[in-house]
Amino acid sequence: MGYQDEVGARLRHVRESKQLSRRDVENLTSGVFKESILAMYESGRRRIPTPRLKQLADFYDVTVSFLLGESPVASAHSKEIDIEALLRSDPKYSDDERELLLHVIDIIKAKRRAEGKG
Repeated sequence: MGYQDEVGARLRHVRESKQLSRRDVENLTSGVFKESILAMYESGRRRIPTPRLKQLADFYDVTVSFLLGESPVASAHSKEIDIEALLRSDPKYSDDERELLLHVIDIIKAKRRAEGKG
């Protein structure tokens, strides 16, 4: 998988993790990001210019570094690692692997709650 493909896959996963369709993004950005162009970015068929990547990062409220796969910190407003968002945005995990990892995270959270740790 090449660089464009990986960035595209992260864009798609971040969009999907926010439960948005490409049409939703087009509408919410008043047509700044056309559905057809988003499809090309997400599939790796079209290189996304840096300023456009920054605009999408701002729209999705994630960092450019996160979209580039350089940082596990997803939120543009927090230094905390959003593990769920990281798993959803990493194209290296299959859907089954992502679901399994998210399930394990849920088990850990339940254990902490049961122990009164959060």
